[in-house]
Amino acid sequence: MGGLQAIIRLIGMINQSVLKLGRGIGCAAMALMVAAVLLQIFYRYVLNNALPWPEEAARGLMIWMMALVAPSAYRYAGFVSIDMLPDMLPRKARHTLTLAILILSLVVLVIMLDQAWAHFSAPLLFDSSGLNRLLQDSGLNQLLGTELQFRTAYIYLAMSVLLVMLISVSVELILRLVGRLVWNDEAFPPPPSPISMAGE
Repeated sequence: MGGLQAIIRLIGMINQSVLKLGRGIGCAAMALMVAAVLLQIFYRYVLNNALPWPEEAARGLMIWMMALVAPSAYRYAGFVSIDMLPDMLPRKARHTLTLAILILSLVVLVIMLDQAWAHFSAPLLFDSSGLNRLLQDSGLNQLLGTELQFRTAYIYLAMSVLLVMLISVSVELILRLVGRLVWNDEAFPPPPSPISMAGE
């Protein structure tokens, strides 16, 4: 039991730190997304001169925000779930059913990660014209003396990041549940929920 608890503590510490960082970046992405939308509203309806990049930027920020925050909801049971059947079962049957679902989910996540990484690595992912226009208009490349380019692949990378984080959380949850099945619930409690989305 002690060895399994040590492994769970290690994975739990890694997940807790990574997910906390993800929630912080996700909150920043949400703030930037709102700023981009408000900026476009001002330019479109007040100045009557819509910018070419805010919609694409807001969409990309929304995707990354979801990718960085969703694993926290998975770890801390924040997703909507139907508990009627598990609640009707005795303790061991309930844990066995949950373990089977978690293992099936892990298999699906691994398959999806393979597909997501293949999609990210595909050579057909074109440059992001709208966000490249932002680099030109802002003068950032001229200021830094660089030739930075936004690519659509950078947005698709969010799916691979999401799946890696979900897989890590799944492994932790499976190990905790195995401990409950073999030993007892008190020795392998669920991970403590954070106080807020941005902190522990």
